[in-house]
Amino acid sequence: MTEAAMLAFLLVFVRASAMLLIAPMFGAQNTPLPIRILTTLSISGALSVAIQPKMGPMPHNFHDLGMAVLVEVGAGLLLGGMVTIAMQALAIAGSLTDLQTGLSMSQVMNPIAGISTTVLSQLKTMLGLVVFLAADAHHLLIEAFVRSYDSVPTLAHANDAIVPLITGTFLLGIQIAAPVMAVGFLVDASLALVGRAVPTLQPAQVGAPAKLMAGLIGVSVGLPAVVAAVSTAVRIGIHAAGVSFGHA
Repeated sequence: MTEAAMLAFLLVFVRASAMLLIAPMFGAQNTPLPIRILTTLSISGALSVAIQPKMGPMPHNFHDLGMAVLVEVGAGLLLGGMVTIAMQALAIAGSLTDLQTGLSMSQVMNPIAGISTTVLSQLKTMLGLVVFLAADAHHLLIEAFVRSYDSVPTLAHANDAIVPLITGTFLLGIQIAAPVMAVGFLVDASLALVGRAVPTLQPAQVGAPAKLMAGLIGVSVGLPAVVAAVSTAVRIGIHAAGVSFGHA
């Protein structure tokens, strides 16, 4: 292996490490470190030869090498972060669903992020990660990783990408939670009418079980939409990363 090939492998390894550090599934806190290292080494070993012609001249001193490493770290974090932000649409949808069904007070530990979250938010997040792997969305992430070497990201392009990314993420989360939100609105409207017709009835006591049951039915009906939601979220994240790298 030549010196240029070794440097190319090192730089690809750095960018892949930064990307997988915060990428969906691979960046989870409970993902074993040997799995992360092996995955990064596999990606670097398989792609460094193909990517090397796109990398331009290799650094010839420690200063240039340090600057190249910083660029690789920034590019990897940008690519993985964009997709991770887009995947948060599932957590947003779960939180809105919990708010409508009355489950927002219950908290469980999210092993992916290491924080407490609501029940249905946890369900949709974990289900989204399963679909992410089952639908080979990680292949799209690796393809975007290869395409990221076609240009260098800039702050101007990143600013152009971040606002549409956040807007698209929130909009997708609302669309996923829309069936449950609609059911919750109908139940609230029905309880309001019943409360006016029967003043002695306590709508809060009757409404909580009714909203929970109707909300869970809405969640069950909307579960197949998670597949399309994951696909859309990955496309939104990769498109935003492409804009950051000046591809669109």
